[in-house]
Amino acid sequence: MVLAMPIVATDVEGLPSRFVPSSGGEPGPCGRREGSQLTPSPSPMRSSVVGFVLFFPFAAAAQTGADAQLCERFVATPSRLPAVRAQLQTAARGADVGAAQFAQGCLAVADARWDDAAKAFERSVKANERSADAHYWLGRAYAVQVLRANVLRQASLAGKTRGVLERAVQLDPDHLDARAALMQYYLRAPGVAGGSVAKARQQAEEVRRRNAYRGGILAATIARREKQWAAAVAEYERLIKQHPDSAAPYSSLASTYGDHQRWTEAFATVDRFRAAMPNEILVDYALGRAAAESGQQLDRGEAGLRKYIASATPAPGEPTIATAHLRLGALLERRGNKPQARVQYETALRLEPTLEAARTALDKLK
Repeated sequence: MVLAMPIVATDVEGLPSRFVPSSGGEPGPCGRREGSQLTPSPSPMRSSVVGFVLFFPFAAAAQTGADAQLCERFVATPSRLPAVRAQLQTAARGADVGAAQFAQGCLAVADARWDDAAKAFERSVKANERSADAHYWLGRAYAVQVLRANVLRQASLAGKTRGVLERAVQLDPDHLDARAALMQYYLRAPGVAGGSVAKARQQAEEVRRRNAYRGGILAATIARREKQWAAAVAEYERLIKQHPDSAAPYSSLASTYGDHQRWTEAFATVDRFRAAMPNEILVDYALGRAAAESGQQLDRGEAGLRKYIASATPAPGEPTIATAHLRLGALLERRGNKPQARVQYETALRLEPTLEAARTALDKLK
């Protein structure tokens, strides 16, 4: 069975207070849009399942709560958190099998050893069958395995991904990250794989009941995916009014305008973002993204991305340093500077070997 799914990849975003999953064919508000310069060509099944998993938000419920949060912090920027690696390595040798295997899974995710991660999280689930977080992270690992699987295995892995996420929600109905991930699965997967816009909306509303802000972001995600652009813009503007100190609505609104090549409005939204949150480093990334995609305001965009790379310490769910290098490479390509663009793509891959968009961009330069 071949499941036709759009390519979705790479910016990792989703913190409840800052970046929450967006859409429009992308994993998050600063993620790549389908059809943008950075998007690889579609393949038969690779992706909707993976699109949602790469920007899973901060783990809200508990493996032991603290374990899940520690894991999320670490996998976002492992090279910058050696002390956290040491903590996880100690936990991985502990007597509690569920917790030890969970820590091993986290270490494997950080090192892009996805098969090992899936096996470790499977053992964690087996040892602690009522852990919503273990199921949630197992879903993350399965979803990335879809990228690497042959067609025969892809359908099976998609089913496993949906199954463990549904189980996570059953175990903990207040696990908002599992609900958000399940919403993305339903939204992106074809019907033959269990996809359903109605089910996606149901999950978004369940989130809204528990957290109006996150529910609003997810509702806008669905509107963008369904090409209900006016509804998406209205939702983001409402969130900006209600949560003026949150980055996600500004960034998502800018990328929504970018979906329509309405770059004047996109850059104006970034400027609003800057005025509202002058010390927010994520504004620099949003500016760089808009410049890289539009080919406009390249000087400002390059300066923004270089500042983000030099200064940012991404929290879980925020654009990674590797993704910023990817964006900078695309911008430098627009300037005709292919040698330096290659350096940026190679740096992105060194930092994040699973960043397939960087690999694709690099291959196109050869």
